Amino acid sequence: MGRIAVIGAGVAALAAARSLVLAGRRPLLIAPDREVISRGETLSPAAAALLARLQWADLLDAESALPSEGRFSVWGDGTLRRAAQGEGAWHLDRASFERQMRTKLNSDAIECHPIIVTMLVHHCDGVVLELGDGRVVFADAAIDCSGRAALSSGTAAGRRRTDRLVAVWRVLDLPDDTEPAAATLIEAVALGWWYMAPLPGHRMMLGLFTDTDLLPPGAAQNGATWTSLAASTVAIAPRLRSLGLDTTAAGAPPQVAPAATVTASRLIEGRILRAGDAAAALDPLGANGLATALWSGMAAAEATLTLTDGDPERADAYERDYLQGIAQHLVTQQAMYAAEPRFADAPFWQRRRTVASSHPNQEISP
Repeated sequence: MGRIAVIGAGVAALAAARSLVLAGRRPLLIAPDREVISRGETLSPAAAALLARLQWADLLDAESALPSEGRFSVWGDGTLRRAAQGEGAWHLDRASFERQMRTKLNSDAIECHPIIVTMLVHHCDGVVLELGDGRVVFADAAIDCSGRAALSSGTAAGRRRTDRLVAVWRVLDLPDDTEPAAATLIEAVALGWWYMAPLPGHRMMLGLFTDTDLLPPGAAQNGATWTSLAASTVAIAPRLRSLGLDTTAAGAPPQVAPAATVTASRLIEGRILRAGDAAAALDPLGANGLATALWSGMAAAEATLTLTDGDPERADAYERDYLQGIAQHLVTQQAMYAAEPRFADAPFWQRRRTVASSHPNQEISP
């Protein structure tokens, strides 16, 4: 049996490596040591079945995941509503979750190199990988889970960024005497939308999602300027005050992270398959990014096994299913933005109404 390399240290890479272990392989995981910032993300209900397939259902413990009590939104008008979606999801501490995945994987005794890959070169029988220390290794196939950097992606991948979305966020420690509902709160504003959700460890995630060029001066550097942007909100500002977090949030600068949607037209080139954000990155409004990363890592691993045996059918199906899923996600995403009519003159919303097609293979309709 040939060697399969998995590149990356995130959810997709760790799921791919685990899938290969369960298939009886000993993958080569090339993942630089990294400090993942502790931040909150939503893990959709679809992830439970995927974790069970990986025999990792116990990862959703009190340290890494908090069961969601639903999702509330102020979207479309000024009324706070409970959304249909949100039941069965988890509020996840991404750093803790990935740390537990790595600990589990270490017990599988896989071959791991904590170093970066600087280059991938196609070979007639596989892939040549050049590592950060100058070493060169050969693999029968490689799964690129290098995140938004998409290390293996060249012009043939057809990658395209469709917006400039960023998250301006902080994780706040809740006062000891507060017991907030474990529910997500989303509120649309002219500048974009606010996200607020609890995290394990008695903490609260607060984030503003907007386009990087629309962010007012000082908002990314000054906590008071950042939180002042929520002053006129219907639900975010009152919830901050009721939890005693308004002063805390204003007391330190937020962090900024990329959140733009990036699509692609090809996920497979030779014996290199892309998964996770290296394949496509999604606007977090749909709250499905982590489940997609899990699925794509697992599906890419299964496709790689048959591809190295000379059968490309499963790899072709992986690429087709992924691209169709992304196209459907974009249709849903556009419909969600179209459901907010209040800020028709604001650039953030105008941009999302004028995107006729964000996917190279499929037209988008509202």
